Amino acid sequence: MNSTPQPSIKSLLFACLLSIILAAIILLVAVLPAEFDIDPTGLGEKLGLTVLSKTVNDVNPSALSCSDHSTWQDTAMITVPAHKGVEYKFHVTKDEKINFSWHTASGIPLYFDFHGEPEGNTTGYFKSYKVSTDHQSSGFLAVPFTGVHGWYWENKSNQAVVIILKTQGNYRVVGLL
Repeated sequence: MNSTPQPSIKSLLFACLLSIILAAIILLVAVLPAEFDIDPTGLGEKLGLTVLSKTVNDVNPSALSCSDHSTWQDTAMITVPAHKGVEYKFHVTKDEKINFSWHTASGIPLYFDFHGEPEGNTTGYFKSYKVSTDHQSSGFLAVPFTGVHGWYWENKSNQAVVIILKTQGNYRVVGLL
């Protein structure tokens, strides 16, 4: 008679308990610091995970520390050809803020990915701060690492779309890539 051994109830309960404990440790050490900037153990900061939680927030511009948007520092008009994509970037140092507001002149929505790439990274890693499809976006970013930060816009329409991008902050314009 050929039978497969069955695990005992005791070993199954032990495995479940061990899985729950391991999941709780991962939550406390990695997920909370990386996603929510909550670091109860302090290991998230030591492992560099807390910088991952700093994201762009769509906010009321009057609530920002650089709240005078009547005179934006830079304005760019960016054309995204039909069925194409473009990237527009800024070089920003860690912990600096960049305030922004952009909209399409025609109101046509574009797919966009607001993201940053760490300086000197050769792995292709990038951190997305906001990914959506819209005809406008505004807010600010407290930059979590030194590098290039900006947008990739993709135009899925049959006509070219012009973006008006206004920015303010301590950065160097890299421009179109």
